Parts: sequence; structure tokens; C-alpha cells
Amino acid sequence: MLFQYFALLDRFDSDDDELDLSYNRRTLRIRKIPKKTLEDFLLRRESSFPFVNDLFETAISLGERMYWIDYHYEVEDSREAMIRANNTVHEEMERVILALRLFKEGCVRIVFYVWRISETEKQFSSSVLGFRTGERLYFLANSELPALKDFHKDLRAFMCKRKESRTPLDRALSRFADGYERVKLEDKIMDYMIGLEALYLQGESSGELGYRFAHRMSVLLAAEKKERQQLFSQTTKSYKLRSRIVHGVKYKLSPQDVWFVEDKLRLSIKVFLRTPKPNWLNLIF
Repeated sequence: MLFQYFALLDRFDSDDDELDLSYNRRTLRIRKIPKKTLEDFLLRRESSFPFVNDLFETAISLGERMYWIDYHYEVEDSREAMIRANNTVHEEMERVILALRLFKEGCVRIVFYVWRISETEKQFSSSVLGFRTGERLYFLANSELPALKDFHKDLRAFMCKRKESRTPLDRALSRFADGYERVKLEDKIMDYMIGLEALYLQGESSGELGYRFAHRMSVLLAAEKKERQQLFSQTTKSYKLRSRIVHGVKYKLSPQDVWFVEDKLRLSIKVFLRTPKPNWLNLIF
């Protein structure tokens, strides 16, 4: 029996109509879906599920060029297999979306999701999870697929063996995921900064924390002296901005301020996935 999951994406674009991310006998594709096809897909379920009206209006407002996740695989023809598939699909899709978000900059969200078992089995579950304006477009080129598939594999391996919130990297991942979903810029930058502090300070609570934080990040993420100096300066500004927000001091915060911190947390997580415990002395000297 075929288990199917569809999820419409917001602010996603590509230079190809179909991107194949299949793994472990799972068919996973991000496909362009014509507006008419989406209309037919939703309207076929309107009579049985009245709340589809809201999804329909939200989805169609996205415009002509839309992509959705098409994920399916064969399951045993039994109630137990159906329950297992339903229980695990959301966790699997969370890892897929997290991999996309960590892989590169941009904002990608699920507008709604639908799952069903075979064409005749009328199972429909959905939730409006995204749809926000003013965010950076997420563009995934076909040429980036090999690197994304390798990263997705590494992330799955890490998350399958992780112990919830036990390590700095666990905490950074959680804060990245939380910050990505926040609406207010203040909330987003706070989550991202906490994630970065978990990686670069790892519980340290005394000394020149701001200097240590900015110095370690610039040493780890930048190769050339000039680049390190620029990163150190900008990171110091972000650290001070975070402090002003925390202590209620007057501040100015722009989307670009948040994107800078988000991008540095994204890059840092990928570096720490390869090297969980950097030796700071070796990096400095």
C-alpha cells in the first residue's frame, strides 16, 4: 500500500521543475505544481473536509509558481503499518525541512501538509504552518542537490543518535529551529544568539565573554585576516545588540541584523557537525 505525504512550500523557487532528494527507499521530491493542479487537488477534498476552503485561499494566493514536497513509499497493508507511517512522517519531514533551512540562506516554510494512504483511503490531515511575507526567498538550484543530499544524510545520522538537548550542538539546533519560526525580530535574534553562545562559550560564565565569543567565531569561520577582522567587528556589534535587547536599553534592529546572526549560526552548526569540539588554542596558534 502506498503512503503519501504532500506539503506546499512558501517562498521556494528553483531552476528546475523537479528536485530529487530520495533516500533509503523513500521517494522524496520537491516538484513544481501548476496552479490548476493544486486547485483540483484541494477542490476534490472540499466536500469531505470543509476546512480545505481556508487552505485553498491561502495556497492559491501564493501565485503561479509553487513547489511542494512529494514524499511516498510502500507500507504493509495493515493497520499497524499505517499507524507507524503516520507517527513517523512528521518527524521525518521536520528533518527534511531543517536540512533545507540549514543548507543555505532564505526562508522556506510549509503552508499546509496532507497525508493519505492509497488513492481510495480518504485520510486528510493538514495545518497552516507558514505563509509570511517579507522574508528572503529560498532558491535551490539543481546543481546544489548532491551537496544537499550529503548534508541531509549527515544531519539524519546525527539526529538519530542525539540525546535531546544534551550537547551544545543539540541546543544550537533547537534554538535555530525555534528562531526560524519566530515572528518578531527580537525573538528571532535572541534565539539565534543563544544558539551561537551554546557553541562558542559552552557554559562559560566569566571573563570577557563578548570578546571571547567574537574572537572564536571569527577564527573558526574566516580564513583571511581581513575577513576575520570584519567578522569580529560585526559579531561584537551583534553581541552588544543582544545585551541591549535583554536589558531594555534603546536599540535599532533590522532584518539584516537578524539575517547576519542567522547565517552565522547556520554556518557554525555545519562546522560543529564536522568538528563538535574545536581546539581553540590550536586554531589561534
